Amino acid sequence: MRPLTIGMIGLDTSHCLEFTKLLNEPEHPFHVEGGTVAFAFPFYSEDLPISKDRVQGYTETLRDELSVKITSSIAETAQASDAILLTAVDGRKHLELFKQLVPYKIPVFLDKPLALSMAEAREIYALAEKHNIPIMSSSSLRYADSLKVAIENKKDEISSIYVHGPLPMQPTMPGYFWYGIHMIEMVITAMGIGANNVTVKTSNDHETVLVEWEDGRHATIRGEYEWHSRFGATLHTKDRFQHVDIKKDTKPFYACLLEQVIQFFQSKKSPVPKEETLEVIKLIEMINNKRNMGTFLVSQKSD
Repeated sequence: MRPLTIGMIGLDTSHCLEFTKLLNEPEHPFHVEGGTVAFAFPFYSEDLPISKDRVQGYTETLRDELSVKITSSIAETAQASDAILLTAVDGRKHLELFKQLVPYKIPVFLDKPLALSMAEAREIYALAEKHNIPIMSSSSLRYADSLKVAIENKKDEISSIYVHGPLPMQPTMPGYFWYGIHMIEMVITAMGIGANNVTVKTSNDHETVLVEWEDGRHATIRGEYEWHSRFGATLHTKDRFQHVDIKKDTKPFYACLLEQVIQFFQSKKSPVPKEETLEVIKLIEMINNKRNMGTFLVSQKSD
């Protein structure tokens, strides 16, 4: 297949640089073939510091070092592209931005979070289905090599999972919608849909969430308020358990995700079931409703 011309909307997250380097630099040790980021529109949110304070630097790097043409509008980017990476960090804006992409009827990958409510998530899918627009949304942690290998051929046997990782907060993307979504995505990847009850316990430096499924399975999530990169999981089946230390993975999970995104752009079929993406948003809403809102801590170190 011919290489895809890819457009990017929202240049306010480190994902823009990671994705573009992986696609545009053939010498990159984990280069992803199949397309290049050629056009980008530097959308950002004025009231979100992690967006407003970073857009200029990322825009200059994409333009000056990675040969990306910076456009003046979403329309200009979409008209010139075969597919779109919607990387705007602000999940509040994803529905609004997606609506502007609908007329171009090209595949769209919406970076996490898909939306900040089930209502908006369902509206995005409804628009996509009505206008026959292929969409995909996922955290990169879903495709971390070690987790993927541990789950493959065992998903039907997993009775519980313990997941741990960083849980820094952003008030405008409350609770698990910003960084905690990575752990939620890991849980749903392993356990599937059907979560029906959550319990949240907080402490000074972390919180613990117990998630129960309709069939009796459960997940335990430990989120640490200080930002770090130490994600891990332990999966349990009837007769064994397996620990997964994602930090030891050789291949970056951004590359693992991007390989799936390029295949999606080419096939126009998302590898992530709609039901699982909606379950991620549903579970975050359930957890956020149970959380003590006084535990919010703000971090601007990563996204």
